[in-house]
Amino acid sequence: MPSPVPFLAVLFVAGVAAIAPAPVTAAGAVASAGDTLSLLRPGVTAFGATGTIGGTLAPARAGVSVDLVSAGAVVAQAQTAASGGFSFNLRLVSPGPYLARSGSVVSASVGARIRPILTASLQGDRVVGQPLRLRARLLPATAGKLRLIVARGHHRALSRFVKAGKPFTFALARAARHTAWVEVEPNVGYTQIARKFRLGITAPSLRVGSHGRAVRLLENELIAHHFALLHADSFFGADTLEAVYALQKFAGLSRSGRMSDAAWLALGRSTPPRPRLHGSYIEVDNTKQVLYVVRDNKVTLIVPVSTGATGNTPLGVFHVYGKVPGGAVMYYSNYFIGGFAIHGYVDVPPYPASHGCVRVPMWIATHLYRLITLGMRVYIHY
Repeated sequence: MPSPVPFLAVLFVAGVAAIAPAPVTAAGAVASAGDTLSLLRPGVTAFGATGTIGGTLAPARAGVSVDLVSAGAVVAQAQTAASGGFSFNLRLVSPGPYLARSGSVVSASVGARIRPILTASLQGDRVVGQPLRLRARLLPATAGKLRLIVARGHHRALSRFVKAGKPFTFALARAARHTAWVEVEPNVGYTQIARKFRLGITAPSLRVGSHGRAVRLLENELIAHHFALLHADSFFGADTLEAVYALQKFAGLSRSGRMSDAAWLALGRSTPPRPRLHGSYIEVDNTKQVLYVVRDNKVTLIVPVSTGATGNTPLGVFHVYGKVPGGAVMYYSNYFIGGFAIHGYVDVPPYPASHGCVRVPMWIATHLYRLITLGMRVYIHY
């Protein structure tokens, strides 16, 4: 876009309007019939900054009072110089239109060009699938619409109108360098403006033994999405491994126990499953090898399990009829039919491996034991 010219040498010839002539006052004379007023279009001015709108009176003479009028109100006043020129200095908060008036003589209107004020910030962990929150503010709010654009090289990953003053949350699905910018699609009288961000989106490759901030982020997100975890301690230990298994099972991914691009994306997009029954109960999905704790029709916890290696875990709706705390092999057992129970076990692989019971990790067994009450329903299905 070419640089704006401070004043375009375009004259807007005055006409005589049906406005009662103003009398001569101590401030100066007013224009007479037969005089003409013209305004020059001002240059681009930032919203709220002081701008100058100039004009001329013909025939030229000094000491003539001229008002600048917008929306029927006088917004500035000036007097002509000997050359007939005059100028108004005022805070420009509107593109107008503006006109000059002196007595009964009125100029043609001109519009100002206002450069709006745009502020924007982007917050969030720059990891695949994790939420990024854009906050943008536009002054004045009537300057135009805001559009967020995110590009990866020549590929446009996102293009969306957003509301000024309201946070907009989005996530990116690829680990790569991105460029994001918020731009104003201006209304008449306003100029375009944009704010740009550089985004390096990563997908930390995490596994057992990893530690640090990325692991803490992973653990916090797992907990937020209802995957069972002992605690968030920034160390990828046995409990984190089991939670990652549950995530991969739930999302239908390879059960590697490692965080990949696909696993990060699945975590970011994860939403709680819909229970198959109403109320509060325990649900075991044999296909996904996960257990859901359902409270008041909502899944509140997702736990990895290992069911019968031969497919012999009973299917159907049962009720917990017995509970046995402790135990060397079957740890904190919750019996739901015959000798079959939900219990802690030292080995819970990400595939069916039990003799028919529902194995859960040892570190979650006591917690589940407290949640599962006598008579509670247990629903097992494929």
